[in-house]
Amino acid sequence: MTTAPTKPPPPATMGKAPPPRQSANKPTVATGTHPRFSRITPAKVGHRVVLIGVEGWGKTSAAAHAGKVAIVECRDETGYETLLSAGRVPSVDAVQVKAWPDLLAVIADAAGGGYDVLAIDALSGAERLCHEAVCARDFNGEWGERGFGAYMRGYDLSVTDWLAMLARLEAVRQNGTHVVLLSHAKVVTTKNPMGADYDRFSSDVHHKTWACTHKWADAVLFGTFETIVITGPQEARKSEQLRRGKGIGGTSRVLYTERRDAFDAKNRFGMPEVLDIPNDPAQVWQTIMKGINHDA
Repeated sequence: MTTAPTKPPPPATMGKAPPPRQSANKPTVATGTHPRFSRITPAKVGHRVVLIGVEGWGKTSAAAHAGKVAIVECRDETGYETLLSAGRVPSVDAVQVKAWPDLLAVIADAAGGGYDVLAIDALSGAERLCHEAVCARDFNGEWGERGFGAYMRGYDLSVTDWLAMLARLEAVRQNGTHVVLLSHAKVVTTKNPMGADYDRFSSDVHHKTWACTHKWADAVLFGTFETIVITGPQEARKSEQLRRGKGIGGTSRVLYTERRDAFDAKNRFGMPEVLDIPNDPAQVWQTIMKGINHDA
């Protein structure tokens, strides 16, 4: 008698839905491991401030009177030493850096220094050190059309290094230290898609550097002198000189906190549109902080 062959048992997966296909481009995240929404508790960190000022406004003096402050002077910036020699600012911790790696190292040191304010004087000097390091590293020291300046490649590459510096400054402010970047002012022509182009004050760094710095900052403040403009009588305004007016002011300091066509500024604190700045340098930083904290 012949015995019928025994059928093998059905596979364990029979009757079950097939497992989902895994995408080669999108990894699967295990359930429960991704971030969840929650209420954010504000942390006590320092402010990120860029202070742009016309020449002689008192940027360095304001920083030097900001309490327990550390001032980083970039190469060729000697404003603090000059003011100190004249007895116009207090003696504070200061250092001058002449190379990009030194600037990064000094910023790292400041993270544990317990300072109220870390001030970098000035933004354009720090940018120059960054560009020099990138030119030497990526272009063998060639600045021309075959090197750093070729198709703006040097400026593009420098943005990555500049963002790394801003990340180090973030570590400083995490300890409650305010970061203040001092910047000289320059007049730039702004392209206006809604009308004629116009001139305005901005920071004197390259626009690529300024774009990421402006985005990073909590406040961009523009300091200048109040200007009084007089014009001739209505019937005498035919000449270009009289139509443009004549400035006769320039002794009262003001600080603008919001962008206008004439200058670059912003703030995330709801500060008053303009702050009247005392002639006493020792009160300038306190006036800025009052504007940030909405103190009377």
